[in-house]
Amino acid sequence: MIDLIESARLIVALGLLTITAFCEAASPAAGKERLYIGTYTAATSLGIYQSSLDLGTGAPGATNLSATTSDPSFLALHPSGNFLYAVNEGGGSVVAFAVNRPTGGLTLLNQQPSGGAAPCHLVVDSAGKNVLVANYTGGSVTVFPIQPDGRLGSATSHIQHPGSSPHAHCITLDASNHFALVCDLGLDRIFSYQFNSAQGILTTNSVPWTTVPTGSGPRHLAMDPSYRRAYVICELNSTIIGFNYDAQNGSLTPFQTNSSLPAGWSGQNAAAEIAVHPTGKFLYGSNRGYNSVAVFALDAVSGAMTAVQQQAVGKTPRQFAIDPTGAFCLVANQDSDNVLLYAIDSQTGRLTPMGQSLQISKPVCVLPILIQPPQPVMALRSLPANALSVDIGNGLSSLAYQLYHSPALQPLTNWSLLATGLRGQTNFILTNINSSEFFRASVLTNF
Repeated sequence: MIDLIESARLIVALGLLTITAFCEAASPAAGKERLYIGTYTAATSLGIYQSSLDLGTGAPGATNLSATTSDPSFLALHPSGNFLYAVNEGGGSVVAFAVNRPTGGLTLLNQQPSGGAAPCHLVVDSAGKNVLVANYTGGSVTVFPIQPDGRLGSATSHIQHPGSSPHAHCITLDASNHFALVCDLGLDRIFSYQFNSAQGILTTNSVPWTTVPTGSGPRHLAMDPSYRRAYVICELNSTIIGFNYDAQNGSLTPFQTNSSLPAGWSGQNAAAEIAVHPTGKFLYGSNRGYNSVAVFALDAVSGAMTAVQQQAVGKTPRQFAIDPTGAFCLVANQDSDNVLLYAIDSQTGRLTPMGQSLQISKPVCVLPILIQPPQPVMALRSLPANALSVDIGNGLSSLAYQLYHSPALQPLTNWSLLATGLRGQTNFILTNINSSEFFRASVLTNF
């Protein structure tokens, strides 16, 4: 007997008449993602666009304009999923939108001046209390508190970087939400700040910055899923620097530098985006000029990078995103006016063109959001000594699953927690403590 129970948390229940039976649910839902695309606005490009991605087929849905706003070149979602924030790079402001959860539609809430010219990057802290913004031309960083209704309050913190040509290009928070790392392309430094989320305050850290080689131009930073390492892509010399991260003091120690370009290529290039795969096994970086996404394998112990592939993409790939499931890469090609889709090989990390694209004028940012995770499928097998093996199929490496047990087969019954897995764990060995001739279990995933 198979029971399918639908809820907001996506529960799949499976009951067996005897513990020696083996059963698996059929045709699980593949899942769906919503895509928001930021653009540089022009006569044919008006703001933030919305589309979707079918996780079963990899096919994108229809594209429509979701919000009219100026130069939304980077986007960030609130942890609740109820609000979306964008920089207006040309307008020097930060904009807040309410998200219609069923449709994905965006409604303008308010905007604030960013505190510096050309804001180009922003992040929402993990507590959902603040938006932190990097101002490129202004060479500064600013913090805005988030009100209960999602609106942005007046700035609570603003730090101006020193020197004659600072260019803050990226701001990233660590796992503790206590340190902010800021790449300054003009100063060849990665600044480290202590961050107080409750007050929305940035203060200079005891280790104030890490320098990179002169002329590197550190642009964006990505951390691995364990937050033990950080990888910085440098725009001006097309390199990627790997750092060990000290979570106790927010400091970085370099351990390797690799080129983002293939050996022997000497044309003009400006590196742009960097991302670590959700599994932590692969690293990706984009090249504008050579027009590729570089793929690297990451050593599980040392974090060392090994070049795997240079995948040709469209013209001027300013930003790309690895979708939350780790199955797809979506590349925003600014000067070929499209977002191209690539399948990711789960064993090697290599990219394969899917022949799918979204036609949008001047796309520069892609934000994929999981709105319907793949429906997990449970299979139970009896083992010696009254033990059971529970396997979860159609699962995601980015999610953690919980198993629940029920002593009864009635539809309305109480469930008791059996086990909580590690992220990506899909096999559980359990003991059937039920004296009845059946074992009923469910799997719960929160997203």
